[in-house]
Amino acid sequence: LRCLLLALPVVVGTAAYVYAQRRYLPAPRITTNFAVNQKLVLAREAAAHGVDVLALGSSMTLNNLASSEVVKHFRTERFLNLGAWGIGASEAALLGPLLVDRLHPRTVIVGTNLMDFAGAPLLNSTDSAAIVRTLDTQEPWLEHLRHWNGPHYLRQIEGNRKRFSDAANYEYFKLDPYGGVTLDVPEDRIDHTRYAKLPPAATELQEDRYAAFERLAKDLKARGIQLIVLQNAYRDGIRTRESDGLQARHVARLRALLTPLGHVLVDANTRHWPDALYVDSSHLGPKGAQEFTAFCMEQLRVMGVPVAQ
Repeated sequence: LRCLLLALPVVVGTAAYVYAQRRYLPAPRITTNFAVNQKLVLAREAAAHGVDVLALGSSMTLNNLASSEVVKHFRTERFLNLGAWGIGASEAALLGPLLVDRLHPRTVIVGTNLMDFAGAPLLNSTDSAAIVRTLDTQEPWLEHLRHWNGPHYLRQIEGNRKRFSDAANYEYFKLDPYGGVTLDVPEDRIDHTRYAKLPPAATELQEDRYAAFERLAKDLKARGIQLIVLQNAYRDGIRTRESDGLQARHVARLRALLTPLGHVLVDANTRHWPDALYVDSSHLGPKGAQEFTAFCMEQLRVMGVPVAQ
């Protein structure tokens, strides 16, 4: 009893702090990826009414896709951007079927770049099982208890105070009404290490990631869902003849697996992208995101890709 009484001020004080900062409370820690956890909350909330257009993928989808241009092109407000940091080809292949099963989109958009086909997978079958339970739960308020990690939640509350308010922060995460986030880093706050980061070399690209992406494409085809892949471009200042050659080979490989399935790829590398549009080597600022998305939507129109009704 004495221990409980001594602990009471700490418990009450912590509870009062969390309640006061509830707008910054992070999503349940379903995976180790903060952005994925936040987007799973959106997916669960949207599952009741579904969407027409669903965007998946890495920060190339989260940050570089201007929601207003997508909504205008597809003539629907039923659009949801579930892009998240670190969701490359393998992770998208794991998440995609789980999400389309519940959201029933007619069209899936995946924004990619070479980085999405490099590195080791960040999600696994254990994450998949937890994601399914989270998406299907009827008691979302219990998820924080099922995935309890007090120090994590307290740390993330402090982090979210910045993520949700500072648009010049590379981890800015104040979502627009459709789930997208545009970075707006002023010149004097640009991280020059990120700005100079080069595309991955050919030796860094992983065969298992290409195989995973092909599985996703075939799965969507089997469900009668149109897949549109938007190949992002790196800023002009770091593009070289060698990197453009690698991009061309990469795009050709993706087209070879997508075209027979009736899917579509738009390659932004067919034009130049001035450095001034970027906040680092591959992430666009507001003007760049608008210009990139408008370019891609216009290419879809030129190619005669129908807008599903």
